[in-house]
Amino acid sequence: MPKADSTGTRKRRQRNSINAEDIVAGAFEVARRTSLEQLSMPVLAEHLDVGVTSIYWYFRKKEELLNAMTDVAVDKFIRLMPEIGVDDTWQEMLASHFRAYRDIHREDEVLSDLMFLRTSTYSRDATHRVMEMTESMVATLIAGGFTPDNAMKVYNVISLYTRGAITQERILRLANAPTVDVARQRRMTDWSSLPVLDGLIDRHPISGTSDEDFEFGVARLVCGFEVLLREQSERPRRTSRGSTPAQSTRTGRTGATTPRKAAARKSGT
Repeated sequence: MPKADSTGTRKRRQRNSINAEDIVAGAFEVARRTSLEQLSMPVLAEHLDVGVTSIYWYFRKKEELLNAMTDVAVDKFIRLMPEIGVDDTWQEMLASHFRAYRDIHREDEVLSDLMFLRTSTYSRDATHRVMEMTESMVATLIAGGFTPDNAMKVYNVISLYTRGAITQERILRLANAPTVDVARQRRMTDWSSLPVLDGLIDRHPISGTSDEDFEFGVARLVCGFEVLLREQSERPRRTSRGSTPAQSTRTGRTGATTPRKAAARKSGT
């Protein structure tokens, strides 16, 4: 099923000449022309020039069709994502990965809807492939010096930032918000009483969704992760009992009472 290519324009076919892959490819065409919400079996059948029963032969309900489309979307996403280079630093890996992540979702909104809104419907194979990518990235962060816990948090933070940037940009674009365009936002109001913004709005969209804004955010996150890595290396190492080496030296390696304390207790009894 993931072989179905969801791009391009499908040629008309003869009636009763259809298979599951063709149906899924046609469903992507309809969804791109309208939306996933407006996709229906009758509309898809008309688009494919077949009877609606031909669709139901392969997919008993729309939910099953959407599940198949989600698997195709995941497959396309995995194929388009860059591999981690053997010589890539963890900083380069994060920047390259999430830049491509954003580009893919911006260029294919149907793919984005399927992957963002239908995570719980991924097949086991699709889930495993996505988690393999996550595994590789977290492992690279650990190899770069992060503790496993911090590596997972680093991945989650920049992933959440990227998904939020994608979603916010799309919401504003669908709303035709003037704040995504410096020329249009200049006409939004009289900026003369807002001198700080007045000097900035011709260079910076207030939406914060430009490529420059995104790259700035990634770069600042990476700087923060570098600070975390330094703090992590400077933090006192804890022993298996939860105390630092210095604390163990003061109290005895096993936390036993020192000879001076023992003598004091003996004289007091």
